[in-house]
Amino acid sequence: MKKRMVSIMLCLVMCTAAIAGCGGNTEESNTSETDASEAGDGEDTNTYGLDMDKIVVATSPGYEPFEYEEDGELMGYDVDIWKEFEERTGIEVEWEYTDFSGLLGLLQSGKADVVAAQMSPTEEREESFIFSDPVSYYGSTVVVAEDNDEIQSVEDLSGKVVGTGSGNNMQQIVEEMYPDGDVTFETYTSATLDAMLTDLVYGRIDAVLAQDIQTYMAMQANEELKVKVLDPFQYSEGCLVMDKSSTELADAVNAFLADLREDGTLSEISEKWIGEDISVEKE
Repeated sequence: MKKRMVSIMLCLVMCTAAIAGCGGNTEESNTSETDASEAGDGEDTNTYGLDMDKIVVATSPGYEPFEYEEDGELMGYDVDIWKEFEERTGIEVEWEYTDFSGLLGLLQSGKADVVAAQMSPTEEREESFIFSDPVSYYGSTVVVAEDNDEIQSVEDLSGKVVGTGSGNNMQQIVEEMYPDGDVTFETYTSATLDAMLTDLVYGRIDAVLAQDIQTYMAMQANEELKVKVLDPFQYSEGCLVMDKSSTELADAVNAFLADLREDGTLSEISEKWIGEDISVEKE
């Protein structure tokens, strides 16, 4: 009898242990399924291999239609590109403002990760910085007063006073064309054309170096502006810029831009802000 009671007790203990074991496996299985489900929720975003929660993008607002403020909100061509980046990667984009001439300094000091200001690569810049694949193509032009028939092209600037933005690589191009210093440059720190075009109309300067797109937008915004745009003397690329050490970031940015081109988003952004597709090189 005692042996029978002992056997019954052993069976009860073994059954209890088995039930407990099954319960533990079920809980572990449920936890694993939850983790897998949560991991699956993140598949809609693509960080392009970047391990960062926030990226700081430096720009010089006032450069309509690429980056400018309206009612306290930053908007424009470049801004929409970074809105797409934030939405697709889940990485927060924080904007840092400064004058155009100080943008690269923010990269060197570590205060920004990327510059978005339609900057073009030059040999000197590429010694210290990485330029992304182009986000736009534009013409470098000379702008003169509407009644100025003396200046027909960039080859007519000898002895003239020419306005240019600080850090604008067009100045370097023109300086190389006039190695004897025949052209006097008036430098403007603002990224906008307003002050330059005003001085041009009032005869304080003879010509302005500017992007054709930006000039046409300024003329569209102010129909009373009496200026004309000469044929481009060079076509250039507008790029995003990163520090020379940021190779992984540069690779990620280029992969992101490639996706925008492939799915047509970059063309849509261009049509929205420019009225034509400047994301492809003109033939």
